[in-house]
Amino acid sequence: MARLFSIILVVFVFSVGRTQNLQYVKKVNHKLCSKAYHGRGYVKHGDAKAAKYIAAEFKKAGLKSFTDNYYQPYQFAINTFPGKITAKADNRKLIPGTDFVISLSSPGIKGTFPLIWVPDSVSTPEQLVSFVESSGEKDGFLVLSQQFKKLYGTQIPWGRGAILLEDKQPWWHVSNGRHVGRSVWLKIDKHKLPKTTRTIYLDFNNRFVEQYQTQNIAGYLEGSAVKDTFLVLTAHYDHLGMMGNKAWFPGSNDNASGTTMILDLIHYYTQHPPKYSIAFILFSGEEVGLMGSNYFVEHPLFPLKKIKLLINLDMIGTGSEGITVVNATIYKNLFQKLVAINNKHHYLAEVKARGEACNSDHCPFYKKGVKSIFIYTRGKEYLEYHSVTDNNVPYTKYEDFFKLITNLVDNY
Repeated sequence: MARLFSIILVVFVFSVGRTQNLQYVKKVNHKLCSKAYHGRGYVKHGDAKAAKYIAAEFKKAGLKSFTDNYYQPYQFAINTFPGKITAKADNRKLIPGTDFVISLSSPGIKGTFPLIWVPDSVSTPEQLVSFVESSGEKDGFLVLSQQFKKLYGTQIPWGRGAILLEDKQPWWHVSNGRHVGRSVWLKIDKHKLPKTTRTIYLDFNNRFVEQYQTQNIAGYLEGSAVKDTFLVLTAHYDHLGMMGNKAWFPGSNDNASGTTMILDLIHYYTQHPPKYSIAFILFSGEEVGLMGSNYFVEHPLFPLKKIKLLINLDMIGTGSEGITVVNATIYKNLFQKLVAINNKHHYLAEVKARGEACNSDHCPFYKKGVKSIFIYTRGKEYLEYHSVTDNNVPYTKYEDFFKLITNLVDNY
């Protein structure tokens, strides 16, 4: 009976331990996505507040640091909309972040402007130029369908700007915010802008920061057998931040999910010392254009040639349909090892291969010759992306994905 009780106790403790890890992950995700962190962007220094919290978690876990405080400071130029944003369509109020978004390359603007509805029969840039010139309108906003989506954010030679109609709540991006142009661009949910609308009222200011101070966060655990060679686990902790003084983009899946998994992996490896040294790096500036990871590879905190493998985690909060591995077609043996582990343990529905893609922070390392892969989960259970409603990622297959990653790293 005593032996049976001991076995039950061990199983119970193990189960609680894993559950507590998932509870920790969800708790941290909720915290990072709260209003207090302002979307982890560059209005109200949301990135700095998140970095302070993450660095404290590094210290609490006992990570060694490459710098005095786990920070790698750097800077970049960024445009922002820090104040109140008002938009009205024929006096009907539009909600920032929900009904519309503003291209981050836009300057500030104030006034009521006529709308120039471009007919669907106009389908080429040449036809668009001809139509605008014939309209005679010099101070209005073009209203464009999705066939002109490639023009979004560009500088146009007529009017005050343009509106791109979206079929649903529009996504926001900040990758074009490193400069300010003359044209104001908006994406608006077409259901909020019926074709009977004649004018739009806009009132907002921009603030361009030429040298925004931000930081990567890095720490490591020393290997038990090989101390001068690193396995590297990375994610970006930044998100889009705030568009105005009220709309904030939480970024639960993109990428508080990857950030929280890195923190969970730190806890795992403090209890299961690795053979190789493991570095944990969390980047800022990813949404602006891989700024943090590009800076790191140009100013590495340890020699890049010491990296045996880098695994980047970005948007890992689902998983019902499995995972996709970027650079799998480049590192075929590594990919097959991952597939074999998954097949043996039946962790996930599919481990899918994808080729090269410079779509996350693995890319600057890969370009420098570092063996690097990027993994994201797939699943229709949660499709929020770059929206004000990305605030409650389900972590559908989190524990199985966690086991797959640790199994690969432990046996690499």
